[in-house]
Amino acid sequence: MAVTVVVVSGPIGAGKTTLAQGLARRFGALHLRSEDFLREHGGDGSRRSRQDRSLTLDRETGGRWLADGVLAALRVQGLDASGRTQRLIIVDAASSEAQLDGLRGSPGLRIVHVHLEAPEPEQALRDAERRSRDTQEDAEPHGFEAAWAHPAERAVHALALLAELVVGTARTPPDAVLVRVASRLGLYGRPGERLVDLIVPGPHDGVDTRSLTSQLAPHYAVLLRRGGPGPSHEEMEDAFARGHRVLVESTGPSACACIQAAGIAPGRVRRVVLACRSEDGAFDWVGLREAASFNAPTDLALTLAGELAATNWAARRFDQLTDAARHHLEELERVAGAPVSFLAPSPEARHFIERRPW
Repeated sequence: MAVTVVVVSGPIGAGKTTLAQGLARRFGALHLRSEDFLREHGGDGSRRSRQDRSLTLDRETGGRWLADGVLAALRVQGLDASGRTQRLIIVDAASSEAQLDGLRGSPGLRIVHVHLEAPEPEQALRDAERRSRDTQEDAEPHGFEAAWAHPAERAVHALALLAELVVGTARTPPDAVLVRVASRLGLYGRPGERLVDLIVPGPHDGVDTRSLTSQLAPHYAVLLRRGGPGPSHEEMEDAFARGHRVLVESTGPSACACIQAAGIAPGRVRRVVLACRSEDGAFDWVGLREAASFNAPTDLALTLAGELAATNWAARRFDQLTDAARHHLEELERVAGAPVSFLAPSPEARHFIERRPW
């Protein structure tokens, strides 16, 4: 699998570095700057010098200098074009078609070209703001007008025709630019992928879901437990983007309230496990039906109590249950409209019997 390299192009002040820094901060992208490569080839710190050097290197190398710099940086980082180590790379920035061709012609690199556009007055304003933040030693010796008129800068505008995504940044704030680019790259994952399983306590007193949560937790990459600290919204988005499964232990009898509190979309939910406690003849059948109607469980987790627990405490498989216990489970399943997938043969049991692989 190829290493994904996002190549940004655009005029002065279009927001290229802001986008690159955002991808690096939010998604851990490796931020490579073409001006650093130019300095390695003899360009001093001024923008005019870098523009001149870029034109010279394009003529001397056919634009390959940028690709060579990127590949060298990947080797330093312990990455290679085989993609064995997955990481997002962002190149800030390409300024000619020859540089893009050099990158696209490098084996093992998957190039995604993003071009940012901004009108000249907006560019001038942003450039002035940037220069005002510079120290006196780093201030550019040439103004915006001279840099904008340079042949290297004039050639940048034509790159919009070659880009997979073009974003106008004059009326698009930086966070919106980041969202658009990240979505184009597929960094948020598939919105409809069902990766979340819920454990919801039923309407009966004494239902404790902690042991079931602990038993199932090793199957998941992310665990949200009642009363415990949860991951941030960005951490959840990253987990979904990587296809990681999430287990949520609800604090109350409502699956809807649980996922709303956790900031999880309903379309992410794969299974809802309703935890119940059986008390033989005193079982709350009306409460079970209401809980099932409210939560639409896909599975039940049942803890036997009373006489059923006394006669089935030694069971280790479903086929070892007494006839009375099996009949009770069958009726539970009819009322709830979901199978009993987990069974604790007594309230003291530390492990649930699993009917099928989870």
